[in-house]
Amino acid sequence: MNSRIRFDEELENLKLELIKMGDTVMQNIDAGLRSFLTMDVELAERIVKADKIVNAFEQTIEKECLRIILKEQPVAKDLRLITAVLKMITDLERIGDHAADISKMAIFMEKTKKPYGIPEMKPMTEAATEMIRTALASFINHDVALAERIHDDDDVVDDYFESVKKTVAAAIRGGTIDADYAIYAMMVAKYLERIGDHAVNIGEWVVFSITGEHKHNLIF
Repeated sequence: MNSRIRFDEELENLKLELIKMGDTVMQNIDAGLRSFLTMDVELAERIVKADKIVNAFEQTIEKECLRIILKEQPVAKDLRLITAVLKMITDLERIGDHAADISKMAIFMEKTKKPYGIPEMKPMTEAATEMIRTALASFINHDVALAERIHDDDDVVDDYFESVKKTVAAAIRGGTIDADYAIYAMMVAKYLERIGDHAVNIGEWVVFSITGEHKHNLIF
């Protein structure tokens, strides 16, 4: 097999593993929030354990990136791609941590069993998850415009976060929310807000992989 063809296949496999990691992370976010909203401790415990799968993805992809760099000594756009993948898996791993953190809130709340309906929580989760999906799509399609759009999408998540704060504050003033639940709900909202920030980071590394620029600074 031609060495270039083999190298291209290795790069395509890297991309595939990154997408699989991203899909796993998004599933964990959805299940993590569900476990919190329903106080499903069994589901929460499964998601906490499932974070090991995300960590394994990161370790496997990282090792493969380093192996390719040492063996193939890539340059230009190939090196940019591998560098971007190394950066993106770090953000995906941290997103996975936040999904597990959200599930831990359900476990911590097991004794109170006093959930309070916060209408903004589900659409906030959907918006943050969509940012990850957009970032991965921009990576697959080499779409700079799509990757840059994620900055605007992050404003939506931030707005939801502010709205959650207002909803929780009003419930506290009205005495309709359990104090512990209010604290944990705000922590969940903060984890979701951070997930959006990590999705922005991924989008910025997608732009770098295509253009060599990161945050409008030319690196290589």
